Amino acid sequence: WYADLQVATTSSSDKANLVQTSREWIALKWNTRMCVGRKKGRVKLWSLSKETDPTCLTSFAVPSRRVDSIQFHPTADQILSTLGNDGKRICIWNIDKSDSPAYEIATPSATCFHSFSWKQDGVLLATSASSALGIWDPRATLGGGHDGIKGSRVIWLGETNYLFTAGQSKFRNREYGVWDARNLVSPVKKTSLDQSTGIMLPLYDQDTETMYLIGRGDATVRSLQFSDLVASPSVSENLACGTQATVYGAALMPKTRLNVMRAEVARVLAVVDHAIMPISFEVPRKQYLDFHADLFPDTKGNKPGVSGPDWLAGKNGQVDKVALDPAAAPKKNGVAASCSVTPADTPTVAVTTPASDSGSTLATKQLPTKSAAPTAVDSAAASSPSPADSAPKAVSENARTTEPALTEVKPKKQLPQYGSTHRNTYKYLSGKLYHVSTHYDDLRDLSVDKNGILELIQANVKFIAVPITGAGGRVGIIRVDQPGRLPTHIPSVLCGSPVTYFAFDPFDPHILATASEDDTIRLWKLPETGLEQDMSNDSAIGKLKEVSMEKISMIAFHPTARGVLMSVSNDLNKPAVRVWDVTSGEPKIRFETQSTVLSAAWSTDGTKVAVHGKDKKLRLFDARSGQIVGQVQPSHDGIVRPSRLVWLDETRLASVGFGAGSMREIILFTLDRRIAKHSIDISPSVMSVYYDPDCQVLYVAGRGDRIIHTYAVLDKGVEPLAKIEGLTLQQGFAFLPKRVCHVKETEIARFFRLTPTSVEPYGVRVPRARPEYFQDDIFIDTADTEHPAQDAKSWFEGCNKALDRISLKPDTMIALSQAPPPPQKEQSRAKFELGKKIVSDDERRQNLMDRMFSAAKHVDEDEEPEQKAATVPEVDEDEWVSLQQRKHFVF
Repeated sequence: WYADLQVATTSSSDKANLVQTSREWIALKWNTRMCVGRKKGRVKLWSLSKETDPTCLTSFAVPSRRVDSIQFHPTADQILSTLGNDGKRICIWNIDKSDSPAYEIATPSATCFHSFSWKQDGVLLATSASSALGIWDPRATLGGGHDGIKGSRVIWLGETNYLFTAGQSKFRNREYGVWDARNLVSPVKKTSLDQSTGIMLPLYDQDTETMYLIGRGDATVRSLQFSDLVASPSVSENLACGTQATVYGAALMPKTRLNVMRAEVARVLAVVDHAIMPISFEVPRKQYLDFHADLFPDTKGNKPGVSGPDWLAGKNGQVDKVALDPAAAPKKNGVAASCSVTPADTPTVAVTTPASDSGSTLATKQLPTKSAAPTAVDSAAASSPSPADSAPKAVSENARTTEPALTEVKPKKQLPQYGSTHRNTYKYLSGKLYHVSTHYDDLRDLSVDKNGILELIQANVKFIAVPITGAGGRVGIIRVDQPGRLPTHIPSVLCGSPVTYFAFDPFDPHILATASEDDTIRLWKLPETGLEQDMSNDSAIGKLKEVSMEKISMIAFHPTARGVLMSVSNDLNKPAVRVWDVTSGEPKIRFETQSTVLSAAWSTDGTKVAVHGKDKKLRLFDARSGQIVGQVQPSHDGIVRPSRLVWLDETRLASVGFGAGSMREIILFTLDRRIAKHSIDISPSVMSVYYDPDCQVLYVAGRGDRIIHTYAVLDKGVEPLAKIEGLTLQQGFAFLPKRVCHVKETEIARFFRLTPTSVEPYGVRVPRARPEYFQDDIFIDTADTEHPAQDAKSWFEGCNKALDRISLKPDTMIALSQAPPPPQKEQSRAKFELGKKIVSDDERRQNLMDRMFSAAKHVDEDEEPEQKAATVPEVDEDEWVSLQQRKHFVF
């Protein structure tokens, strides 16, 4: 990363990418010149140099109050295009003669231009506007675009006749489209992505025909693969790549700056909070010694194909292409120039994570390391780090010239690291959509206009419940063992008034509780064979009602005791929580919450109730006395919208809600303080949440999204895991008990995903090396959530009992902890023991010889003085020298 930078994450214009790159610089620049659009309606052209300060070459005014977008011509020199904030005209300037624009393209209607893009051959210009797409050369051909009021983006797909647009529909669904420039009446393909207010930033790689989609405010990078763009184009979506931070802008690094010898096919520079984060896409190969020409075709160089005056005169030209093979690069002083430059004074550690399952493309996120603060020149001139070529230099040339240090300090050598030393077991979990024969299709009249507090789907091992539009407050009942096409009229329970919440009894799959606008909670007993016709209001087996209770917003059964139900209501503007004895139909406990409740949840042991209020406070109540045992302020500091609470254990809980600017976020709490916060993305839709305490995995899904986010819950925060992406937009999910998972296929969770027209079963699976054995390290003894630990009477008397735990191990499987080691491990161990034995024998013989030589040496040293005393007579001092000389000739 390029960390500790004071980068802006917002702009007065939604057309700004916030970052641009060239071969030498990271900024808003083209070749050796940088152009800056200012708010005061002026454009300045700057020349950048590593040796001197930037100098302004020219400046000119544009016919608008502010410049929102500027682009250089793709093939012609000295040609610049601008778009003002009013969106009424696009001006094409000759920089050498900037008194007035050479051409102006004005919108022919009341709509405003959102963006524009040059075709790569420099002949045509495409524009996008609300419900309008135009091609200009020089006349305009308008066609249909995106209906949303938010800004859209358009990009030429290389030198072909096809365009790519990204925008929003009239229902705020983000979507993309592929258009034929020869016929803009209807798109070749238009696909909806998700529901969000963030602007989509498309980045196109012409060499690989890959489009990278980054949503402003998202933490995900999508990629689309095009094929056959000449005749009949087709688009396939790759698996989305998650990032570690929220992205506000992005740009593609030029191909000549990629580390081609590591098979790096693309690098996205993303603007995040106080940093620029490189995201590298690599293709795994068996060896990285040779240049892989199949991945890197010749790419465009940096020399213009035609001059500005020639292009204005009607001439066209193409930019010459250059080879990316380092062996074919031009040589300097007899040494081939490298195709990837890395700042040596910015050591990095590369962590590789999967980005796609279609073509084995990997995304590498380069993490920041602690280093000295760079100078202004270093920050602008730094190129993306790469472990492969960070070794040749220790200190950058700029650092040596700008820092007059007394002694040269060399940074510690960074050894390459592969993977993470503490990799999470569930890092590569995946969601498997079950076969279409197990789906519940043709769901009609789903009621999606309910309050955001209501979960639109509830399920257990026998039944699925969803709200149905129509009079009488209908909740449709679907049998789990009867998948396929649903009947036109789904049998339902009729509550007599619109439903506000419903939930199944966890200890009896046939009991359904509903709350409705007539301030009544009803209990229904579903037949073993399901419903064959509607159940009327009179068929309810119990009704819970109190005179002072009104506006019931939520109900929840006790997690360990049978027959205990919690309800949340707004009693004459005095929000209250009641705890009911279902058997007697009486509210045994009632306490006020001091603020309108947006979410409430039982603790795992059923002794406390957590409440998130409209006053942005999290309060913890004793479930029996109603006394406050903890309070945290503030919880979520954004707009007041429904949130979700879930207990992680007896002392920690998580809340999913909205921060500032509609930023969806996860906050972890203890009983008295907030310990961590993680931003998800920007979207107005509420989210559903589920926590798996056995695997410590948190599942978060937004209503109207396609992605289910998964997180590993740690002691001091959450760690993003792989995302589960569906084919259609979702309205919610409902998880089933752990015992129904297919443990033989390492399935750690199973849930139903609700879409506007169907219910889809999903399984969450973890790849394992030896799946033929029972994975007892991830399938620990789980809580038996289908059988109560106690009854309502004992709980109200103050008794607390935990749920029993059951084993998920099938009788026919052997536990992994008891399995024999794999054959290759046995062979390796045998070779190790044999080598150890050989080394031991050699060492034993060597030690024996050393002892023998040592003993002989000591004997010689002891005998030498005695021999000298016996054989050498006393001599005079003068004769001693000659005697010593004669001793050398004894041998």
